[in-house]
Amino acid sequence: MDRRWGRKAFWSVAIVLAALFSGASERSGSAAEKIAGIEKEFGYFTANRFRFYYRLLASLEGKSEKEILKEVNDFWNGVPYGSDMQIWGKRDHWATPYEFLLKDRGDCEDYVIAKYETLKRAGIDPHRLYFVYARIRGKESPHMVLAYYETPDAEPLVLDNVNLRIFHASKRSDLIPVYTFNGEVLARFQNHSRKGLSEHNRKVKRKWEDLMQRIERNPL
Repeated sequence: MDRRWGRKAFWSVAIVLAALFSGASERSGSAAEKIAGIEKEFGYFTANRFRFYYRLLASLEGKSEKEILKEVNDFWNGVPYGSDMQIWGKRDHWATPYEFLLKDRGDCEDYVIAKYETLKRAGIDPHRLYFVYARIRGKESPHMVLAYYETPDAEPLVLDNVNLRIFHASKRSDLIPVYTFNGEVLARFQNHSRKGLSEHNRKVKRKWEDLMQRIERNPL
């Protein structure tokens, strides 16, 4: 395995994502109530996207992790691509899964966030899931994919919205990993000084804190 895909070889950021969905059903009410509210405000076809999402969650019960990975990857890859500038009028916006479904468009970060949150909700251990910033050979713009590690030292599987199939990292020679992070790594920074974090880490952490707040306000 290419050492760059080894988790210890990656840079990690301090992001606290624990319990993003803890108590979400109590806070947001039933799926039927949420869908009814969406349909009333945004219409039938928008609400249908949320119906399909909740059907996906129900269909994952009792399935193997590999089956769950494939179905979640396929579901979110069915959402059309759109740039943040086109959708939000800004260079960079990390959409919540709710926003992603509502707009029915998103960029690479949005696919990864939505897949991560859905896999967590389906019972996949978040310690096995890593966000990977990468470069695609021959392209200048950065990219993000989700890496799944069956075991800590295993070669990861790559969930991507460009190459729609799930492959091991060694089969993705088009990707050049730059750095990675996951939501469980640096919880120690939650309640005290961020001393020791680089400015780049702090910027990413601030973006995640903003994302968490929006997810908590409007969870799926």
